[in-house]
Amino acid sequence: MTQGKQQAAQQPGLLMVGFLEAFMWLDRGLQENLNALGLPSVRRLESMVMIYTAVGVQRPSDFAKVLGVTRQSINSAIRDLEDKKLIELTPDPEDGRCKIVSFARAGEPIHLKAAEILSELELSLTKRFGKTNMGALAQVLEADWGPVPLLVDENPTKMKRQA
Repeated sequence: MTQGKQQAAQQPGLLMVGFLEAFMWLDRGLQENLNALGLPSVRRLESMVMIYTAVGVQRPSDFAKVLGVTRQSINSAIRDLEDKKLIELTPDPEDGRCKIVSFARAGEPIHLKAAEILSELELSLTKRFGKTNMGALAQVLEADWGPVPLLVDENPTKMKRQA
């Protein structure tokens, strides 16, 4: 157990640490396995762009929104992924000012290998934690969490209690 996970277990409300460490474990596993195969690695933000491309995000502005980063950061990541021949930009047929991000045909072998690696990493987690636990985790992560609650009362020094 890492120091962050130990602290999260001791302090209620630090679930975010567990989520972040789980994401970094998966990303590190992806990168290390790609490197072991002699395939190009990508920065963490580039990896996130690739994952969101796989689930249908297409516009740079949408990547910036879902990832909570600046358009400038996204544009830099997209340029680097384009240079690596992993994605391509095409004009958006609905808005000539925008571009659409999609997987590049030249990068298809890498995309397929990355998907296989991620699948194997998830399988290894299922073996470690059990099918029931992984199913429950997937169910929670896929659920509609609803809007973020506003916890600050009218008096900014008081927090609302959640029922």
